[in-house]
Amino acid sequence: MRLIKNYLVNFIKHLQRQYLAWRSDLWFVGLSFVLAFAFILPNLVKTIPSGNVGVEWRRFQNGTQIGNPLSEGIAFIMPWNQIFLYDTRAQIGEASIHTLSADGLSVDVEMTWTYNLVPEAAGIVHKTIGPDYGEKIIGRVVTAMVRNQIAAYRSEDLHSSERINFEKSVDLKSAEALSELAALQHIPEFLNLPNKNWVILEKVLIKEVRFPQAVQDAYVRKNTARALVEEYNYRNVSEQKEVERKRTEALGIRGFQEIVNNGLSDSYLKWRGIEATLALSQSNNAKVVVIGAGNSGLPLILNTGNEEIKNGKPQK
Repeated sequence: MRLIKNYLVNFIKHLQRQYLAWRSDLWFVGLSFVLAFAFILPNLVKTIPSGNVGVEWRRFQNGTQIGNPLSEGIAFIMPWNQIFLYDTRAQIGEASIHTLSADGLSVDVEMTWTYNLVPEAAGIVHKTIGPDYGEKIIGRVVTAMVRNQIAAYRSEDLHSSERINFEKSVDLKSAEALSELAALQHIPEFLNLPNKNWVILEKVLIKEVRFPQAVQDAYVRKNTARALVEEYNYRNVSEQKEVERKRTEALGIRGFQEIVNNGLSDSYLKWRGIEATLALSQSNNAKVVVIGAGNSGLPLILNTGNEEIKNGKPQK
C-alpha cells in the first residue's frame, strides 16, 4: 500500500510539473479549438425559415439529396455540405408580350400568374432546373401558352365574355405543359409525385389587352353605335307602351261617357238642379234669385249681402 501511495503521489507531482511546463501551450490549443469551433459552427447548424424547405447537397454522398427535403427549423449538417433554400409560399410572376390574334391584328398583352412549389419536389427542381425555375420554366411556359391561345381567338373575342374562356384555356394548357416537362420525366422521384405536379399554377390573369389605336377607336365607335341602337329600341318600346296606355284610357273614357249618357234624363237633371238650389237657399248669406228661362228653368241664387265679399275680403 505504501508503494502504491508513493507511486500516485509521484505521478501527480509529475503531472503538475508537466502542466506548469505546458500551460501556455494548453491555453493556446484550447483557444484555437474554441475559435475553430466558432468558425465552423455556422456551417454545422443551418436555420430554415418559415415557408421554406431545404435541399441538402452532400459533397461525398451523391450530391443533391432529392428525397425528403429539410423542413422548417434547425438542421445539422457536415461543414463541407450545403443547404439550398426554396420558398414554398405563393409567388407571383409577371410578363408583357407582343403577338398576333387570329384575325392578324397586333396585340400587346400584360399578364400575371400565381404559383406554389410543391415541397416534395424541391430536390428534383434543384437538381434538374435550379433556383430560378420561376423565370426559366414557368414564365416561359405561361407566355408561350398565352401566345398560342391568342392566335386562336379573334380580336373581338378578347373584348367579350370569351375572355374568361380564354383565361381558363391558358390555365389548363400551362398546367399540362408544366407536368409534362421533358427534363423531369427520367427522374423516378418525379414520377411518384401526385399527378406529376412539381408546381401548382394557381391562376393566370390577363391584366390588359391593347390593340392598335385605330382598332381601339373602331371598337369604341362600334360600341357607341350599338348603345344608340339599344337606346332607340328602348324608346320605341316605351312609346308603343304609351300608345297602348292612351288607347286604354280613351276606351275607358268612352265607356264611361256611354254609361253616363244613357242614364242622364231631363227629369234626373231637374232633380239634381232642385237639390243644388235647396242647398244654396239654406245659406245664411244674402242672396239674389235669378229665375231661369222657360218652364223648366231653375232659379240661380247669388250671394250679394256679405260685406266681406263686397270689400274684397274672403269669408272665414
